[in-house]
Amino acid sequence: MQDAQVNSMPLAALHQNQQLRLKALDLVKALYEQVRVVQQHRAATNGALAGNPFFESKTRVLAREVNNRFKELNRIMMDRPELYNELVWSDVNNAWQTVHLQWRQDDVIENFELHSHLVKQILSYIAEVGHKAEGLIETNFHNRALSHYVFEDLPWFIELLGQIRALGTSAAVVGKLDEPTEMRIRFLMGQLQKQQIKVKEQAQRFSQEVIEITSSLIDALLCEPKLERLYGIINHDILSGRDIVTSADEVFTLSTSIIDAHFNVMNEGLRLLRLSMDKRIQAWVAR
Repeated sequence: MQDAQVNSMPLAALHQNQQLRLKALDLVKALYEQVRVVQQHRAATNGALAGNPFFESKTRVLAREVNNRFKELNRIMMDRPELYNELVWSDVNNAWQTVHLQWRQDDVIENFELHSHLVKQILSYIAEVGHKAEGLIETNFHNRALSHYVFEDLPWFIELLGQIRALGTSAAVVGKLDEPTEMRIRFLMGQLQKQQIKVKEQAQRFSQEVIEITSSLIDALLCEPKLERLYGIINHDILSGRDIVTSADEVFTLSTSIIDAHFNVMNEGLRLLRLSMDKRIQAWVAR
C-alpha cells in the first residue's frame, strides 16, 4: 500500500503536466492558424496598395477572420493562465490593431514591415509556449528534434516564403520593381535557401517511425518542383530588371500552395507531438 502511494504521487503530477502540455499544443495550433491568415492579409493588403482591386476585396474577408481568431485566442488565454504572458500578448493585439486600422495610409514597404513584425511576435510566442510544453515531460532525442522543427525551423521557412509572397505580389501588380523592394527580395531569397537546407537537415534527425507516418512530409516534398518554379519566377522575372510579366495572382497562388503544404507538415508534426508521452509514464505503464 505504501509503495502504491509513493508511486501514485509523482504519477499524478506527471499526468497533470501531460494535460497542461496538451492544452499548450492546442494553443500553438490555434496560434499557427492565426499566423497563416495574418500572412495572407499581408500579401493581400500589399497587392491592394499596389493597385489591384481583386486583392482589395480579399483584405476585408481576411481582416474579419483575423479579428475573430483574436477573440477566440483571447478567450483561450484567459482559460489557461499558465500559458498566458499578458504583456507579450497585449503587444501582439496592439500590433494587429495598428496594422488593421492604418494599412490604407501606409505605403507597400511600411505595410509589409508592420505585418512582418506582427508575425515575428506571434512566432516568438509560439516558440515560448511550445518549448515550455515540451519541457513538462521527459522525451527522447527524436522527439526533441521534432519539436524544434515544429516550433522554430519550419515556421521561419514558411514566414520567409510568406514575406516573398507579399513583396512578389505587389511587385507583379505594379509590373516593375523599386529599389527597396528589390533589396528585400534578394535578401529574403538568400535566407530562404539557407533555411530550406536547415529544414531538410532537421527532418533527417526524425525517427524512422515519424518519417513513415508523416504523410504530409511527402506532399511537401512533392512541392519541390513548385518551389523551383517560384525561384525561377523571382530570379528570372521579378529580379530581372525588366518589366515583370508574371501575374500577381500567379505569384500569390503558387506561393500559397507551397506555404499550405508546409503548414500541413507542421500540423502533422503537432499531432505527432500530442501522441508522445513522458518516458516515466511509459515506464510505469510497461511495468
